[in-house]
Amino acid sequence: MNVNLKVKCKYKYDVVVVGGGPSGAPAAIAAARQGAKTAVIEAQNALGGMWTGGFMNPIFSWKTKSGILEELISDLKKRNAWGGFWGDSFIFEYMKLLLEEKCIKAGVDVLYDTHYIGCECENNRVKGIYVSNIEGISYYEADVFIDATGDASLCADAGVEWQIGDDGDHTECQAMTQMFMVAGIPEKYREGLKMYDVCEAAFLKEGKGNHTPFDRPYLIPAPNSDFANVQLTHMRGYDPLKASDRTKAVMEGRQQMITVFEALKNHDEDFKDMSLVGAAPLLGVRESRRIVGEYILSENDLINGAKFSDGICTCGFGMDIHNAKATAQTVIRTKIYQIPFRCLIPKGFEGLLVAGRSISGTHLAMASYRVTGNCCAMGEAAGKAAAFASKNKCSVRDVPDELIKLIKNN
Repeated sequence: MNVNLKVKCKYKYDVVVVGGGPSGAPAAIAAARQGAKTAVIEAQNALGGMWTGGFMNPIFSWKTKSGILEELISDLKKRNAWGGFWGDSFIFEYMKLLLEEKCIKAGVDVLYDTHYIGCECENNRVKGIYVSNIEGISYYEADVFIDATGDASLCADAGVEWQIGDDGDHTECQAMTQMFMVAGIPEKYREGLKMYDVCEAAFLKEGKGNHTPFDRPYLIPAPNSDFANVQLTHMRGYDPLKASDRTKAVMEGRQQMITVFEALKNHDEDFKDMSLVGAAPLLGVRESRRIVGEYILSENDLINGAKFSDGICTCGFGMDIHNAKATAQTVIRTKIYQIPFRCLIPKGFEGLLVAGRSISGTHLAMASYRVTGNCCAMGEAAGKAAAFASKNKCSVRDVPDELIKLIKNN
């Protein structure tokens, strides 16, 4: 049998975004709105990434953001799809729809079920990327690429320097989570529930010696429904850059999900009518590669409330560490701080930006800026900068600071 690895098609864009999640989709929308010919490459069959395929609610750190995130929340409210847990949650299918509508209106070419598989570089610039889908292998050229993969996959292939975990230990990355959805939650829990005591009581009645794998599990209701997501499973000690470890993490997460669901349904009167809808299609990986950029955001910057001339957004979420070796969650308080645009620029590279949790920062700082409200703002700033650099045939380092600021309540 012959395997045909020939490139079938070649395409040229101003801006290509790899990954259509909470940072990638806004990046594509922002670039296209600035007049750039833009494509977004997405492996799933929807935009939104962890927002949608990962069942990730609520949206943290949104109140200090303007721009596309503010638009999305306004539109979700109009569709009666915003509220629920802490008043900051949404219905996933509406988020998918809204992101698609904004991409279509802006003129973004969206490509689903399409996998990034490699890149071609010259003189520390990505010339093009290879993708695979039903049509075979295609090649995309662009003036600027935005790596919104969450794992800095494009950057790693291009040769960008990166870091991982605590002092480079892959297994010291934060615990992974398999979010899952249930239906038929009782009326009294429609505002949410911290589940630890409830789960432990059910396990005690079950008598099998099981325990809750995380000390702050939550039932997270969707707005205007009896559906809820459960943030409970925690898989530790896995290398996020090994496919075999990710596979084992998914399997362990499924086992944890079934174990706790059965315990609650069989041994807690409040949950006897609860139904298991299913696990999220995407594994919740909190931490993997972090690029080394023109600036490395540190925990001291967050603790001291650092502000920057090229600050793109304000953030206030604490350093939220889901420990790699213990069931406890550690939270370190921060002041309101800014993310500088320089953290999105890989050191020594041109025509390449990063958005999302893979930007340049320390292990502890990442534990704050990784949340999706921040990722959305990073993506929008990256998209605007990429469009400007393409249009003006200049370095991304020459983008005016005022163009990419999404500062609010500063």
